[in-house]
Amino acid sequence: MILVLGGTLDSRELTASLLEKGIEVCYSTLTSIQSDQVKDDPALTKIYGQLDTESLRETMVMYGITAIIDATHPYAKEISENAIWACDAAGIPYLRMERPSLIDDKSYVCDSYQEAKDLLVKLIEGTDKNILLTTGSRQLECFEGLPKNRIFARVLPTSGVLKKCENLGYKPRQILAVQGPFSILMNQAMIKEYQIGFMVTKDSGDVGGITEKIEAAHEEDVKILFIKRPEVVYPNCVNSLEEALMWAGNLQ
Repeated sequence: MILVLGGTLDSRELTASLLEKGIEVCYSTLTSIQSDQVKDDPALTKIYGQLDTESLRETMVMYGITAIIDATHPYAKEISENAIWACDAAGIPYLRMERPSLIDDKSYVCDSYQEAKDLLVKLIEGTDKNILLTTGSRQLECFEGLPKNRIFARVLPTSGVLKKCENLGYKPRQILAVQGPFSILMNQAMIKEYQIGFMVTKDSGDVGGITEKIEAAHEEDVKILFIKRPEVVYPNCVNSLEEALMWAGNLQ
C-alpha cells in the first residue's frame, strides 16, 4: 500500500489515478474535510491528523505501507522532512511530487516574510500605490509596522480569520474576505479597485489560481514579491502526475 501525503489538489488527482491503476492507497490529510474530498473506494484508506515522526512510523506499520509519495503543499516543510526520515529509517522508497516554481525574472524573491516587509518599506516610499497580501491570514503579523491604511489582505471568509484581521487593526474595507480561485479579470478588478501596486504571494505553483494572479499582476504593472519556498533536500523528486504514476507503477 502506498501512503500519499496529501491535502492538495495534486494529491487528490494522484490518489484517484493510483486507484484507477488498481494500486492500494492510504490517503493522509491534516483534516477530515480534506480527506472527504477524495471519493471513497474499496482500495482506499483515509486517515487524517497531524503526523510527527513517531505517529508517521506507527501509521506505516499499522497499514503496511511500502512506499510514500509526498504531495503536500510546497510550504509544508515539517511533514516532508518527517516523511524523508521515516522512509530512510524503514528502508522504503520515498518520492516527492513537487509543483514547478512560477517565479520569473520580473518578480522579487524574498527568503522570509521579514525580508518581504523590509523590501516593501523601500518600494512603497514615494508612491501612492497600495499593498495586496495574498499569503493567507497566518502570516499577517509579519507585516505589522507597514502603513496599515495601505494594506489590503485577501483572506478566507471565516469568522476566525475575520476576527484576527480586526484584532490586528484592519478596517472592514481592507479585508477582502473571499474564496478563490480567481480569474485574471477578477484579479485585475481587485487591483484596479484598491489601487494595488505591490502584491505578496507564495510560490505555490500552478494550482489554485496562482497563475491567473501572477498574470493579472503583470498586466497591471504590479510588482510581485514571492516568498521563497522552504528548502528541503528531497532524495527523489518529480514534477508531474505522469512521472509519479510511472514511479508507483515500477514498484509493483
